[in-house]
Amino acid sequence: MSLAFQFHEKKSFMHSLDPVTKLIWMVCISILVFIYETAIPQLILFVAIISVALVLAKLSLKFVFRGIWIMLLFSIGFFILQVLLVPGQTVLFELGPVNIYSESVDFALAITVRILTIFTTSLIFVATSDPRDIVISLTQKLKVPYRYAYSIFVALRFVPTLEQEARVIEAAQTIRGVGKQKGLKNKAENLKRFTLPLLMGAIRRVRTTANTMEAKGYGAYQDRTYIRTINYNAKGIAFGFVWCALTCYLLFLKLI
Repeated sequence: MSLAFQFHEKKSFMHSLDPVTKLIWMVCISILVFIYETAIPQLILFVAIISVALVLAKLSLKFVFRGIWIMLLFSIGFFILQVLLVPGQTVLFELGPVNIYSESVDFALAITVRILTIFTTSLIFVATSDPRDIVISLTQKLKVPYRYAYSIFVALRFVPTLEQEARVIEAAQTIRGVGKQKGLKNKAENLKRFTLPLLMGAIRRVRTTANTMEAKGYGAYQDRTYIRTINYNAKGIAFGFVWCALTCYLLFLKLI
């Protein structure tokens, strides 16, 4: 299991930006990946996002791969299906009775890289943004009701916690001599033995959180006070402006 999709405290350019600026950056990336339908622009954008992760966020390539490997496996299967099923005109090569078209490969590669780009962008955002700062920014800057903003905080905090609990359960079963057995029937039994304790632990944690929120009167008032505030900085304004300007420019070129 991977603990990549959680906040990792570091000193980097992306860590120093406020969450609203990074949300604007994510919106710009989402717009750019959907205005292009060919593989080359998608690959260029994906390389740019990987560069942001390695240089500006100071995330290692191993960390990025650990965070997106599940989506990478899904994307490979999706790529193969698209290549085989999407029709085309220019035959690239023949795979037995099946013709592989150049247009099919280009389309499948563009869609696959688009998925990886969006997923990697989300990984950078989660890994460089403190969940508490996200909630404060959403409520103070974007005026999102704090009850809705807190749900994002809970999601970002619970996923790493569940991953850690899953590791504890797996280690405990290994110590007790409950190894992973082969065979479809045994795998189903292993999954049941693993998921039930995890599910029960999650239910207990949710009930505890709900009781704590109710005891503290969470949601009883329309607004709440905050210990600190999140402010924009010059680096964030410049970063957001550059990406917004680039997005508007490329969108204008695409539309004319």
